[in-house]
Amino acid sequence: PAYEQLDALARAGCTAGRPSAFRPYLTGDVRRALTESAGDERCVGALREELVGRFLAGNGKGETGNVGAGSGSGLRVGGTVEGRATAVGEREFRPLFAGTRPDSLGDPVFVGIVRGRVTWDGGPQVAAVLEGYAQSDRRNDPAQRGRGFRQSEAVVDLGEAYLTAQIGPLTALLGRGWEAWLGGAGRESMMLSAHGPPMDRLSLRARWTRFEARGMFATVDDVVLTEADGLATGTPPQRVHRFLAAHALTARITPSWEVTVGETALLSRRGGGVDLAFVNPVTIYVVAENDSSHAGGASDENNLTAFASTRFVRGGAAIEAELVIDDIQIDAADRENLPHQLAWRLASNLAVPMARPASVGVEYRRVGSYTYLRNYYAAVYQQYDAPIGSELGPDADMLRASAELWPNARMRLTGGVARWRQGAQRIFDRPSEGAFGHAGEPFPSVTTERPAPVRAWIAQGGVSVLDTRFTLRLLGELARLENVDHQPSLTATSLRAHVIGTYRFRYP
Repeated sequence: PAYEQLDALARAGCTAGRPSAFRPYLTGDVRRALTESAGDERCVGALREELVGRFLAGNGKGETGNVGAGSGSGLRVGGTVEGRATAVGEREFRPLFAGTRPDSLGDPVFVGIVRGRVTWDGGPQVAAVLEGYAQSDRRNDPAQRGRGFRQSEAVVDLGEAYLTAQIGPLTALLGRGWEAWLGGAGRESMMLSAHGPPMDRLSLRARWTRFEARGMFATVDDVVLTEADGLATGTPPQRVHRFLAAHALTARITPSWEVTVGETALLSRRGGGVDLAFVNPVTIYVVAENDSSHAGGASDENNLTAFASTRFVRGGAAIEAELVIDDIQIDAADRENLPHQLAWRLASNLAVPMARPASVGVEYRRVGSYTYLRNYYAAVYQQYDAPIGSELGPDADMLRASAELWPNARMRLTGGVARWRQGAQRIFDRPSEGAFGHAGEPFPSVTTERPAPVRAWIAQGGVSVLDTRFTLRLLGELARLENVDHQPSLTATSLRAHVIGTYRFRYP
């Protein structure tokens, strides 16, 4: 619940609602932001009071920069029991990157999830977490990486499992967890999202008053390539080990204006091994990729991107922009064969002057037809067939207008309408389709097998009750789908209803 409450503060123009450009947040960052927001009129209200009661009461308002609770060493145990009920009429369209499908391939009617969590609080500078879970059905859930339990669709796996420690401005985290860099609310980002399974990674963070640096090196997954992926006839299957390196630097030029630049590198290694040039958090990946020490020079089996973002807040208005450069053609000769491979996002939110916190927003996201893709499937920007970048996947865009109202600090009402388009490319297609030879093609793209882009109007609404002990979410979507399954003039109306109830407990 805290993330949604913080997001609402940010949309109201309160800079405390964005403790960092990188998620998950550290407890100390949230405390620091709430403490500094005491004199900001945009932050005053029930939402801030709710967060202050959770993060500052009894923990010492002067304590900031902590990774642990800071209230003394000890063990805590807890867990959640969650039930998800879903009704889908006619066609499934979630997750968006997978496109339209029969409802039999969509979310199960009911999914039960039980989580157990052990936390060791080693004081202000050290913490450890181990979380295991059991889920009754993994169908259509891109966040799953575990095999089916005893040949069923149930899964038993570890969720988060990590150790984190802080020395001065430096924080290190080793273990399994999720990362979402920049982007808007939730776990969405054009460059590094958390829509797929949690990653096993080493993450480093250094933070000062005006700057925050972040670096990460993670294992992604192993991919077995066959002749269907373009290997020469007669070549035996080859296992490829895949890693993800990423780093970024955020500068807070003023309390209301921040700018971030960074890089990512998806690395493929057929013989295993780790290239320390990409583990180095202060190197430049483009330089490391073209180092003469690599046999043959730059590798076609790596996938490098650069990204930049900016966010500006003035009063109750906020403007955000993100750009991912997967590949850009500078030479005219290259532009004759290769399209630009870009992803970008523009968003604006405006606080509505009401007695209760409310805001309206508009957002446009666009991912180029061959952004995230490569000729080799092992170099595609995906993890277990789920995007590492935007949930749209390649070859798609969405324009969305939204509104929210908080009748009180624990109830959120949301609504919106969106226009979604999706072309023929998919992040999980094998063999993968590279960009060469596709310059000048229309967006979204089409192919012989998928001759028309999918289009849809989507109306959304929801009610969320966000107590720290019990949360209940009622979400509904009504979609008018055009060119269903990429077949011209084939239409469908899809109603999607989602009910999620979660009970949490913790001791002590």
